[in-house]
Amino acid sequence: MKKNLFLLLIYYVLLNNIFAQDQGVQDYRNKKYKSAQEYYDSILSDDLDNPEALFGKGSALFMQDNLKTAQSSFNAALSLSEDQLKSKALYNLGNISFKNQKLDEALSFYRKALELNPEDDEARYNYEFIKYQKDPPEEKDEEKNDDKKDEEKKDEEKKDEEKKEDDKKDDEKKDEDMKDDEKKDDDNKDEKNKKEDKNNDERDDENKDEKQQPQDEKKSQDLKKAESILDAIKNDEKVMQKQQLKRTKTKKLLKDW
Repeated sequence: MKKNLFLLLIYYVLLNNIFAQDQGVQDYRNKKYKSAQEYYDSILSDDLDNPEALFGKGSALFMQDNLKTAQSSFNAALSLSEDQLKSKALYNLGNISFKNQKLDEALSFYRKALELNPEDDEARYNYEFIKYQKDPPEEKDEEKNDDKKDEEKKDEEKKDEEKKEDDKKDDEKKDEDMKDDEKKDDDNKDEKNKKEDKNNDERDDENKDEKQQPQDEKKSQDLKKAESILDAIKNDEKVMQKQQLKRTKTKKLLKDW
């Protein structure tokens, strides 16, 4: 929160309403915050319930970053002040809440200050400033859009991962199916080869039988033919012997004659 706005509030309240305390205002304006605090403590030692001195002390403590004690001084001033000073005390309590990063609490103090003094431009400015900081429309929309984009991106990444996993499972299943098919094909080929070998053996046996039959028939025919030839030769020899015997007899007869 801007410190120059805070100084403007103290200067306005104290300088215009309590001239006897102008030494504290001068010290505060000269950034002698410790001296200003001691000045207001001297007043409070004689008048414990002096709301202006409580307000001035709280202001000096705030500038020394003694927020807790400053808060106590402003709260004490609230219960003793008129509306004008009370609205300024509420404003400064809003400043303390803001410094403590309690934005909702700061908004509440600024709103109460505006209720007591609707013309307090500083309180209105700070209220709007924090409200915008806390929930800026454009940034909020951008954050929503960014969150939506992040969610969509995560969904896409998740879908991609699921798709990859499904594809991997499909590939593995295809590989398994392919291996099963190859095994079946090999088994079928083996079975087919066995059947073909069996058929070939049967055909070979049949061919052997078929070849053996003509050979046996040919041998039988050749044997018969040989026997016929042998018989013919024997017959020829008999005929020749007869003819020779006949010629011999004839010669003998001729000789005898």
